[in-house]
Amino acid sequence: MSGRAARPSGIAVIDIGKTNAKVLLVAPDGTEVAERRCPNTVVPGPPYPHFDAARLWDFVVSALAGFAPKVGAIVPVTHGACAALVRADGELAGPVLDYEFDGPDETRATYAPPPFAETGSPPLAGGLNLGAQLHWIERTCPDVLCAAEMLLPWPQWWAWRLSGVAASEVTSLGCHTDLWDPHRAVPSSLARARGWDRLLPPMRRAGDILGPLRASVAEETGLHPATPVLTGLHDSNASLLPYLSAQPCGVLSTGTWIIACALGGAPVKLDPAADMLLNVAVNGAPVPTARFMGGRLRAERVEAGAPRADVDREIGHLAGLRLQEIGADGPVFVEGPFSASPAFIEGVAEATGRPAIPGEGAGTSRGAARLVTG
Repeated sequence: MSGRAARPSGIAVIDIGKTNAKVLLVAPDGTEVAERRCPNTVVPGPPYPHFDAARLWDFVVSALAGFAPKVGAIVPVTHGACAALVRADGELAGPVLDYEFDGPDETRATYAPPPFAETGSPPLAGGLNLGAQLHWIERTCPDVLCAAEMLLPWPQWWAWRLSGVAASEVTSLGCHTDLWDPHRAVPSSLARARGWDRLLPPMRRAGDILGPLRASVAEETGLHPATPVLTGLHDSNASLLPYLSAQPCGVLSTGTWIIACALGGAPVKLDPAADMLLNVAVNGAPVPTARFMGGRLRAERVEAGAPRADVDREIGHLAGLRLQEIGADGPVFVEGPFSASPAFIEGVAEATGRPAIPGEGAGTSRGAARLVTG
């Protein structure tokens, strides 16, 4: 940021979720000022189900253009289990695989992930382990990996498209990828053995300014050419940012997934078979985590005719049990869409026996804004 009074102070948060993509204009205090959104549709193929990166890029450029006079910085945040393989000419070596595609299960028998004790990354279905995606692509679409010069975690692909500077980042690599050792803060034994670590750009912190906008992006959007682009981070970790100094506590990041995180809680042995894992906070610290698809469960139950409040209370109970399993202690802070549901909040409090406190409903954008404002 230049520090000149005339420069705008709004923060554009590019939030690519599994269900919806959003661009939000956020004030320095974390308040959402404006929002644009579109569905994050999956293209069935060929060569495999993938995210429509070109359509998402057009949407992001259009949204940024609409916010242009007010944007002083840009921060990308995205869902996990996703990365872009990029050729030397800057084009995608292959489409960005949808992590719900079950193709990687076909080659699971020949995939040898690192021990859970090394990575904190459990074996997950479909492409939820990024290493399993790469293994399947290598076996079934070898030309894609052969053509790749870079492996960019999904938030950092957006940062690179905007700034032209390639980076890797710890919350993205530490999100059940099988590619990161959070205890030693280095690429995992698998990444090194398969040579995938050589595709990773240099590590940068989530709040680092990679550079100003590419000239072409500034021209297309009308944004100031000196607008800084930050490295960005994994969306659930953005929700954790406001609470890193409030330990011990539990945090529920809600949406399609409900992610339960324990900050400063009791030490417990995580069970990888029960969808428990380690995430990695922006400061590199391992974070005990458990997950389930609460948002999708809510949609299915309500569509089947169940009362919304009953469903939310039940899902709150499930979320509270998940917090108990990972040793969470202290108050529970609820971020995201479920923070607006009193029944969900009550269910969490009933299950944990501790206060459940709704956040401001904008955990991802508020955390992303904090990267800019400190």
